[in-house]
Amino acid sequence: MKEAWEKLVAVASSDIGLMVFSVLSAIGLWLFVNVGQKPAELPLKVPLELRNLSEDLMVANSELDAIEVRVSGPPALLSTLSPEQFKVVLDLDGARPGTSTFRLGADYFNPPRGVRIARISPSVVNLKLEAIAERVLPVAARLEGDPLQGYEVTRVEVSPEKASVRGPAGEVEKMVSVETEPIDLTGASGQKVQEVRLRAEGRPLSFNPERVRVMVALDEKLVTKEFTNVEVKAKEFNGSYTVSPGHAYVRLTGPERILAQLKLGGEQVYLNLKEMRPGVHNVPLSFELPDNVKVVEQKPTYFRVNITDSKRS
Repeated sequence: MKEAWEKLVAVASSDIGLMVFSVLSAIGLWLFVNVGQKPAELPLKVPLELRNLSEDLMVANSELDAIEVRVSGPPALLSTLSPEQFKVVLDLDGARPGTSTFRLGADYFNPPRGVRIARISPSVVNLKLEAIAERVLPVAARLEGDPLQGYEVTRVEVSPEKASVRGPAGEVEKMVSVETEPIDLTGASGQKVQEVRLRAEGRPLSFNPERVRVMVALDEKLVTKEFTNVEVKAKEFNGSYTVSPGHAYVRLTGPERILAQLKLGGEQVYLNLKEMRPGVHNVPLSFELPDNVKVVEQKPTYFRVNITDSKRS
């Protein structure tokens, strides 16, 4: 018995013994990884690659750029996987305008031994192919928000004024202009300059240039206001006089913020009788109005003034 044990130890210590031990260890490890563990599932977002697409065509439904592949296998093995190993490649050689359909099954992939394809989503890929068109169209600035109260947009300049649009022929050919991304004018006044992107609105379009410079001028809003019964009298004149008619109609134009609060009285509308002698005179109205406020219309143009005493202080 002792001799047999010594022979076994000698064999195990030899090169052959070490080789056998290594093989048995490898088999044991493989069995542990592939048999001894409970299978698990792992979802992978795998890239979608299109090959051999003609330069005259484009994919109109480009929102699909990845496929979800759910794989099943030992957890230790699944942890070594990467989405790139399951990349989906679709060959569009010879494709024409219309819908190209590709059905993806488990046999489409080549997973490592011990890994199974459990699910593919979507399993059917429909690519809508359209001919490419390119046009040069005017650029329209899209404005949003309310300017500062009393201000309004008076001028919009876009530079450059036109851009090249490239995309599906059916989409490009019905376009009349290209819009920019929204420019917010909330609380703005004076002048606003901003560089903005052109807007695809979810459509598979490309632009050249991709950005434009927009200048928006915001000036005070001009309005008109009527004053129908303005009392007419002299200013800084202490003599005696009568005036006919005694009231006037006045229509003014100017910034909304000023006219909204403006009231006309003897300080703003009056008769200038300085240096005038007793007698009858036809006198026009004189005005002292805020800056940017102008008289559009007045009735009557002249007033009949009878000065009986020209005494002045």
